[in-house]
Amino acid sequence: MTRALAAIVALLVVAPARADHGVGGGAGSAAMSPLVTALLWAVAAFLVGIALVAIVTVLTRRRPSQPHDG
Repeated sequence: MTRALAAIVALLVVAPARADHGVGGGAGSAAMSPLVTALLWAVAAFLVGIALVAIVTVLTRRRPSQPHDG
């Protein structure tokens, strides 16, 4: 009984969500080409990689040791 109720609730929640495939206008009517999409993802991945390298570099930077007064 609980599984059936969970399935019905899930269907009621998910059912209104529809993908916009450009039928009848809408946001997807002027879709980007796959090449442009791939290039945008590549640029985004590159920027994330640069940010990660910068963060790791800052966190692992060695600080100069203080001179010891003997």
